[in-house]
Amino acid sequence: MAMTAAELVNDRFRQIHMDFHTSPDIPDVGSEFNAEEFAAGLAEARVNWVTLFGKCHHGMSYYPTKAGVMHPSLKFDLLGEQIEACKKRGIATPVYISVRVDQHMGLTRPDLVARLADGKLWGPNATQAGWYQMCLGNSEYIDYVAAQTEEVLKNYDADGIFYDMCYYPPDPGCFCEKCLSRLGENRADVAAHRRQTFEILREYTTLLTKLCKDIRPNATTFFNSRVTANVHRELDVLTQLEIESLTTGGWGYLFFPANARVVRTYDRPIQGMTARFHKSWADFGGIKTVPQLKYEAATILAAGAVVNIGDQLHPRGGLDRGAYQVIGEVYKHVEALEPYCRGAEALADIAVLILPESEEAASGDLDSRGAVKVDTSVEGAAAVLMALKHQWSGETPDRNNLSKYRLIIIPDRGWLDPLTQQRLETYVASGGSVLFTHRATLNNAVFTAPDSPVNFLAECPYTPSYMLPGPELGAGLPDTCLVNYRASTYVSPAEGATTYGEVYKPYFNRVPGKFSSHAQTPVDGPTGHPIGALSNSGRVGYLHAPVFQGYREDAFYVYKEITARMIDKLLPEPLIKPIRGVPNSMEVSVLRQQEAGRLVVHLVAFTPQRRTAANEFIEDETPVTDVTFAVRTGTTPTRVALQPRDHAIDFEMDGQYCIVNIRKINTHMVVTFEGV
Repeated sequence: MAMTAAELVNDRFRQIHMDFHTSPDIPDVGSEFNAEEFAAGLAEARVNWVTLFGKCHHGMSYYPTKAGVMHPSLKFDLLGEQIEACKKRGIATPVYISVRVDQHMGLTRPDLVARLADGKLWGPNATQAGWYQMCLGNSEYIDYVAAQTEEVLKNYDADGIFYDMCYYPPDPGCFCEKCLSRLGENRADVAAHRRQTFEILREYTTLLTKLCKDIRPNATTFFNSRVTANVHRELDVLTQLEIESLTTGGWGYLFFPANARVVRTYDRPIQGMTARFHKSWADFGGIKTVPQLKYEAATILAAGAVVNIGDQLHPRGGLDRGAYQVIGEVYKHVEALEPYCRGAEALADIAVLILPESEEAASGDLDSRGAVKVDTSVEGAAAVLMALKHQWSGETPDRNNLSKYRLIIIPDRGWLDPLTQQRLETYVASGGSVLFTHRATLNNAVFTAPDSPVNFLAECPYTPSYMLPGPELGAGLPDTCLVNYRASTYVSPAEGATTYGEVYKPYFNRVPGKFSSHAQTPVDGPTGHPIGALSNSGRVGYLHAPVFQGYREDAFYVYKEITARMIDKLLPEPLIKPIRGVPNSMEVSVLRQQEAGRLVVHLVAFTPQRRTAANEFIEDETPVTDVTFAVRTGTTPTRVALQPRDHAIDFEMDGQYCIVNIRKINTHMVVTFEGV
């Protein structure tokens, strides 16, 4: 029986996304291609999935096409030979089709190009190299993409379609005459324009998905750029959730871990896409080191996802042997760990609840792009929780999963709708805990979080201000007034609440004509307002500053430390307790293989060496030694082992916790706890 789309994705941990954006001006496309060598090179590197190109950004097709335009210098059916050779080796072969970007159509059919608000075509100008962006509300162009889809799925043994460049036009949408005519009298209504932009997206993605399923019911369908915190609205067209995140290509090292944890609770496989390039796409000759690419693959596996590495085939059709030597070394490591990753479900005792910024955003009238987003506060929460080794997933108001967690964190801002508020009240009444910070849940000068330990008084008039954390929130910190670089609030305690620390003010704000020294004005004195509070029930906590945004943007360790002390009060028995030698930079991730009856703990050591102002690169595999941590297994494991060597190690129990010591970790190690 054929695999479903989800089963196929979950089965293939070693994937390649094979870009092939090739200018029609290149004269020798495919001239050195050998199908057997191509497939053998992939198989030798342990690849078992490769996304191959049907149509690229240049608008060129790589097979004989009646619907599109075959690359003028290609003399044979490249796509067909690639698929046939790969299938002989059991390599899955979804096919890539560029959607928004089509340079050929932009040059030959400017009437199909999207237009910006000033009426100009959305594309390059005379002094820049760049792409034309098509209007996806134009049925003629979508029919063109659909015809290419039909050719690929009917003529080849393709496992599905990867549709790329499915992002929105610049806010609020396309200003071509067709889109404006569709708006009718509402063409000047920004909210209507935004709604139409989303309607257009849903129309073409639904149409193309139905076409794929009608031809091949088990086909994978994916529309790139659609995996956001609002992905619940589009799950019907996505058989998997692929997160493109080229760490050194502008995404950075926090993008994938944060976004994967936000969407991994949906019933869809997760693919993590990095790339072999030193920088970003099409960085020919740029190759990562094995330690760097191994680290990136490890973060993907640790999130419960399968690994996808981006590459770009040379126009002549030959694989870059050096790149696949690196990829092969990484995939050797991934393959060895697959038995401990297959079917593993990520565990979390903390949910980061991502709220819309306002009631207008929640209604959809403010922005068709969706009510919630992974902003700096959410990324900051990811950074803080990963540094503290807490296990977390993201949740949004559309889901009703709160009872799964022991602690809900609402970071820094957000409007709480009545239904979610009711769910939180039930959650707290049932014994759950909540931590909210700064302006989170604030509505008309009232915190709407259940059992709030504080009352809102006013915005703090000083930025920066200062804070004296006190002996509990400040445990381990210098005993002094510490700066808060961000805006904050003045609050008073609710009845029965316990307060912590105190906000201090500077002499005055730094403004033109009134300033002191080089930066913020020094501390003057106390304000009488607390920096944190805990409700009478002991289950709801509050911090006055945007500690998560502050940690993300200012990297001030103090934000992390006071947050850690508050979490300790609300979550005294977390899944993971670091004991000794566990660096902040190490990621610890807990998953469960239910059928195997074991917990799987990933230890991912990040050891960057600063090379440039923009990126972090890893050249060496720097061991981390003598690491001791505890896992809340609940019962005594029958065996604890280091994987993939399956080397049994000693452990000891302390109540519900299993304590282990790892002598040495090189980038990535898995520890299995059997029988729990």
